[in-house]
Amino acid sequence: GVAHDRGIIHRDIKSENVMVAKDGRVKIMDFGLAKLKGGIALTKMGSTVGTLAYMSPEQILGEEVDHRTDIWSFGVVLYEMLTGQVPVRGEHEAAIMYEVLNVEPKAVETYRADVPENLLILLSKLLQKDRSRRIASAKEIIDGLKNLAKSPAQSAPEKSIAVLYFENMSSEKESDYFCAGITEDIITDLSKIKGLRVVSRTDVLPFRNKEVNTSQVGKALRVNYILEGSIRKAGNKIRITAQLIDVRSGFHLWAERFDRLMEDIFDLQNEVSQKIAEALKISLTEPEKRSLEKKPTDDLRAYDFYMRGRELLSRRGKKNNDLAIQMFENALSFDPSFASAYAGLGEAYSYMYEWYYGDPHWLEKAIAMNEKALILDPDSIEAQFGIAMVYLHQRRFAEAKRALDGILQENSQFYPAYLRLGLISETSGDLDSALKYYRRASELKPYDEDPWMHLDGIYRKMGNVQSAEEAATNVIEVTSRRLEASQDDIIVMSRLAEVYAWFGAKEEASAILRRVLEIDPTDGLALYYCACTSALLGERKKALISLRRAFESGFRGLANWAKTEPSLDSLREDLEFKQLIA
Repeated sequence: GVAHDRGIIHRDIKSENVMVAKDGRVKIMDFGLAKLKGGIALTKMGSTVGTLAYMSPEQILGEEVDHRTDIWSFGVVLYEMLTGQVPVRGEHEAAIMYEVLNVEPKAVETYRADVPENLLILLSKLLQKDRSRRIASAKEIIDGLKNLAKSPAQSAPEKSIAVLYFENMSSEKESDYFCAGITEDIITDLSKIKGLRVVSRTDVLPFRNKEVNTSQVGKALRVNYILEGSIRKAGNKIRITAQLIDVRSGFHLWAERFDRLMEDIFDLQNEVSQKIAEALKISLTEPEKRSLEKKPTDDLRAYDFYMRGRELLSRRGKKNNDLAIQMFENALSFDPSFASAYAGLGEAYSYMYEWYYGDPHWLEKAIAMNEKALILDPDSIEAQFGIAMVYLHQRRFAEAKRALDGILQENSQFYPAYLRLGLISETSGDLDSALKYYRRASELKPYDEDPWMHLDGIYRKMGNVQSAEEAATNVIEVTSRRLEASQDDIIVMSRLAEVYAWFGAKEEASAILRRVLEIDPTDGLALYYCACTSALLGERKKALISLRRAFESGFRGLANWAKTEPSLDSLREDLEFKQLIA
């Protein structure tokens, strides 16, 4: 910082030039390439000055440099300290130069899972290719590191668990949906135990179908215990192997193999949940025991279709939503008293209104399905939430809020309620309340992009650019992880494109847009995010085409969202835009 204050730019900061003195002070050595601000630029014919892997984009391009080039190089050193290697992996000069200019560094989390989130955000700010978006001074870096040191490490609650997706050991690949369904049912059952903190499905999704280090996963998800296992299904027989691992010691706390008939699947899920509670020395209350013992249906064919529907609904997108409706309807054809299938159908109908067709008859169908679910199971939070969503879509905000508050009284951890309460507050102009709800949602599901997307938007509306960029950085991290698990999720892809556009990464954003439109050019929600991306990239015509197509596809939320969407600010004075949102 002192050198910069005096107008001196080092221009060759690298790990070899950083020394630790005997008294613990860190010193930057070798000012041989240093340049005084305003002095003569040192250049060579056909080359640039500095060690290539540590050089900033502006150095690579041979542009005039300032102190921010040293800040970039420090970011490379910090990345190297955290991962053991520099961010670029090219094997010759041309490849390295291309990566510095065009390729984002590999995520630090792929090397280690114990890096604090605030440090990842700081690193992202250091390695911004556009220097105008980079941290502006050494003082900012020091302040950021001091704040990091002050922040207490978030320890995992003693009784905390993540259930990783069970591995499919069956010969049929199609059984993946069944393994996912069993895993999610165990997550749901364990969530009913008040003495246990259970990580949500979306938080463990990035680790699906991957070789994982349970210790690293435990630290990443802030839990003390991991449940992992496998399922082998053959005809009417099923084998489930499950292991409960203590993250801190790495030892198995409990492990067991279950050989059962398919008709015993619900009893088996209940048994697994009870065994985990016993292993963790959690005493179940009588209501908790009754809740765990409760069977969703007596018909295995209905249950099979229900699990297929839930899997499709979780993937999002119109095509998956249409297929999910078919699966839930099939489930109900086998068991007309299956409350969860009615609630699932109501959720799918609600999405048809909100994101796709916008026809009020979908809301009528959603109401009917959720009311049937509540008649069969008055305690169904999913159905109660479905009714609240209908109120929200009808803009009956007071009734929606009352319903959502009631759900949170029963289950204070019900994440979707916080998101929708935030949306109600944001739509009503109460940004402070919206911020509170979205923050709570991000605490409950830090590995879901939804709360971070909303926080990004709220902070931009409030003029807090730094916090918005921190939230946007989290969106990139989360969506990138989710795309590893589900490569064709066009909603996640289109959201990632928008955030890249905010950071000025035009090539990355444009490439993602092309891929989204190749997969499905008719999905209203994805088209909306495509419009936001195009607007941020200055592509007015493309933005308006995407908005018009989103509206024509039935995305009726478009007008309300677009009226206050910061990403669309460049279109505000456009006549066609005004007509679309009128």
